[in-house]
Amino acid sequence: MKKNFNFLKRVLLIFALLTQLQTEAQSDFSIKDSLIKIENTKDKTVKTKVSLNIAYNLVNWNSDSSLMFLKKAEDLAKEINNTNLLESVYSAYATAENTFTANYTSALYHAFDYLKYRKINVENSEFKPNLNDPFNGKNPFNRNYFLLAYIYANLGNKAKSEEYLKRIDAEILDPNSSLNKVLDDRTRSRLTEYANVCILNDNLEEAKKMMPTIMKINLRYPYLKQWGYPYIIDGNLNLKLKNYEIAVNNYKKALPIQLHIKRIKGAIESAFGIADAYQKLNIPDSSLKYCNLVIEFSKNYNNAKGVLNTYYILAKIYNSKGDDKLAYHFFEAAKNINDSLYSRNNIYEAQNFALNEQEKNDALDEQKKKSKQLLAIIGCLFIMSIVIIVLIQKSVQKRKFSKLEEARKNNELLAAKNLQLGFLPKNLPQREDIDIATHIQTSTEVGGDYYDFITTSNNALLSICGDATGHGVASGIMVSVTKASLYTITESKTDLILKKLNEVVKNIDLGTLRMSLNIVEINENKISMSSAAMPPIYLFKAATGKVEEIKQSNLPLGGLKKEMYDTIEKNFESGDVFMQLTDGLPEAPDSQNEMYDYHRVQNHLESVGTKSAEAIKNSFILEADKWLGGKNNPDDITFIIIKKK
Repeated sequence: MKKNFNFLKRVLLIFALLTQLQTEAQSDFSIKDSLIKIENTKDKTVKTKVSLNIAYNLVNWNSDSSLMFLKKAEDLAKEINNTNLLESVYSAYATAENTFTANYTSALYHAFDYLKYRKINVENSEFKPNLNDPFNGKNPFNRNYFLLAYIYANLGNKAKSEEYLKRIDAEILDPNSSLNKVLDDRTRSRLTEYANVCILNDNLEEAKKMMPTIMKINLRYPYLKQWGYPYIIDGNLNLKLKNYEIAVNNYKKALPIQLHIKRIKGAIESAFGIADAYQKLNIPDSSLKYCNLVIEFSKNYNNAKGVLNTYYILAKIYNSKGDDKLAYHFFEAAKNINDSLYSRNNIYEAQNFALNEQEKNDALDEQKKKSKQLLAIIGCLFIMSIVIIVLIQKSVQKRKFSKLEEARKNNELLAAKNLQLGFLPKNLPQREDIDIATHIQTSTEVGGDYYDFITTSNNALLSICGDATGHGVASGIMVSVTKASLYTITESKTDLILKKLNEVVKNIDLGTLRMSLNIVEINENKISMSSAAMPPIYLFKAATGKVEEIKQSNLPLGGLKKEMYDTIEKNFESGDVFMQLTDGLPEAPDSQNEMYDYHRVQNHLESVGTKSAEAIKNSFILEADKWLGGKNNPDDITFIIIKKK
């Protein structure tokens, strides 16, 4: 313990000194003079450029302040309608959110704004290519496409990431091209960024091709004048290849360089990489040292994602040491950070405002306008009713003792819970050809799960299962919007229903709220299904006694406005059973915080698939209760069982 403390103390002393030097360096680059310049000039073009310059210089060590100045630059550029400056603003926004704050969804929106203004400037012949940009080439959109590929890679959408990589000039990403044989900083930067995207997309062989050239250029400089990021990328690559000792060595080379050049985000990545590798090498004490280093660095730099991942490692370490209390503490701390990453409205207000402004210009037909008005009224009435209840309860709170206050809260949650359950169908469809059973078990809060059934004009049955973001009133709003919209959409195919529903939810704009949803259309001997970011659908085949896991990867409703959804069709024969579910059951924790997980769902359905729908439902209820061990489920548990008679 003393040895670990001395190590941490030495590193933090170096960090404190570098932080002081960094502050002086920032003063030398004239934050103060820049602010005075903004104050003293009336020229909004100058104000915008100075604000952008401040944002560029702050982003490596204070991302919150950088975003604040980007918001100021955005407002000024809009006032003077300067498309060149707006392009620069949205480029900076998307890059900062993708690289520094890890707000990938917002980064995606701003990347499309960046692309829009790039196209405007190219069409108006006002675009001036940046000759120092490593992705500068014949195609003026190379940088835009690479940024989109990078963001999609961080979002885990490999297909779309590679789709945008293919739009870039081929010679830029070919490590053997004549362009990349030039051993300069642009080549180093270009190949390093591309290697990182390849690693995120699990194209490890492609990433390995980049590293010799990157390192050859890097090693031409003295150690502390090298670029530390190639070592981080090489560390990430070897971490995925399970070469943990090599990964540690690379991260340890990167850490002093990142501190020396005052890139705190890079220092955090390096320390986290070492901690992760040591944990995988089963050297918990060394991993703990670097976990603590990440946490200390993060006190001076807003890096919630780094702390989040570090807490998960700490939970694993203490779990391996048998310290369940500390393991649970760090698991809960990580969960809290994860829940808060998408509710920091004070930081991301500018992004949401920009999206609203962009959507105001979209042309809507009369049906969309009527749907939007109807749904907006429903949402407003719902919000107003909740606000009135809260205001009344607050006035009562001042006149009651703590026991009455506790009773008030319980009654309020019960009322909201009843409201949520009121959205569910009162009766299940009665058909001669199928047997239906449903189950919803809400968590201690008001949940966001939802299911419904709709009979189409051609007598097909639509089985709908959904899960709104989060819990409480906000998720209730999303459920009400979804249910109202489903009954106004006239499309018949499942993929088109999701496409239309996504457009309605996106137009209403409920901020960061999203809705995951899948739809199964049941015909005579076929089922067709489409999904928006939902867990797999499980299909038990009576002929084989086996269960098929059917996965579909798409963004949730309210994500991208132009998102397309696919359809999968399967035979549905006598004795077959399919199961739709939300993530509440697979992610239910037992006493050791182990998740029930999807493979257990699949195995259990296989063991009971020959029973009736009601019997299958009851067996899953008993299975969930047994797994939870008497604890409340932390998330709603919802599933639909439909059996072909």
